Amino acid sequence: MRKKYYSLLIVVAAIMWSIDALLRRTLHQIPPATITLLEHSLRLFILLPIVPRFKSQFKKLKGKDWLNVVGLGITAALASIMFTAALGRIQFIKFSVVALLQQAQPIFTVLLAIIILKEKINFRYLSLAALALIAAYFLSFPSFRPTFLYNQGELTAVLLALGAAFAWASGVILGKLILKKISYMAVAFLRFAVVVPVALIVSFTFNQTYPLAAINPTQWFYLLIIALFTGVASFAIYYKGLQYTEAKVATFAGFAYPLSAAVIGFVFLGERLTGIQLLAGGILLADVLVLSLTSPQKISD
Repeated sequence: MRKKYYSLLIVVAAIMWSIDALLRRTLHQIPPATITLLEHSLRLFILLPIVPRFKSQFKKLKGKDWLNVVGLGITAALASIMFTAALGRIQFIKFSVVALLQQAQPIFTVLLAIIILKEKINFRYLSLAALALIAAYFLSFPSFRPTFLYNQGELTAVLLALGAAFAWASGVILGKLILKKISYMAVAFLRFAVVVPVALIVSFTFNQTYPLAAINPTQWFYLLIIALFTGVASFAIYYKGLQYTEAKVATFAGFAYPLSAAVIGFVFLGERLTGIQLLAGGILLADVLVLSLTSPQKISD
């Protein structure tokens, strides 16, 4: 596969994560930190058989690399907890709005990529990025203005969603740094391994524990799907794509997520899309494809 096409793997992962968001919403009775703890524990268990393959790679990591690994795990844990918490506030905010607010992530990612990774951008990239952000805004707020400003519960959900976006943006940067030393699957394993203790600490610190006996078979099934399909599989696909994709391109390839989230909200939750949203969704999809298939040289030179 040509390197410029690897960004399409990030698009596939983004669509899988929109399914993940739908499943998380059905688990709103379980505290967010507990969901994060259980899903990542299951992921670690699934990956245990292939851990020996990573030992030689782990030896390549130095002190600073391990700090990046810890940072990646912490940001991943916080992002997962905040995003799950926002989705759980079903009485205050629509599923599609929580998902679409993740599109603030590119703003954070681009800034961090410039500062930390020293990535360069040109006018072509800025134009495509601006178009994607505008389309994402109207996809989120078809009435042309936010509706949550005077609703405390909805505002809290929005802040949680934006906090998750910032944390995931930080994870993109840290993930790129670690991928210079080890494989994408090794990165995924380390990420899951750090998230577990962080989620455990948050669970006890903020009283978000939940008895395992109270989780019914259907909820366990959803947790397993989140852990395996939208977890291990999606992260493997994502990190494979990220390995050959610049951070600024990767984050906009993820714009496939709001489009698929809006469709899921319409099909499964009855959240109808307006004409403005359909138009914005079409523009967003076209923008994502153009940006994803553009070679790094053409957006950096």
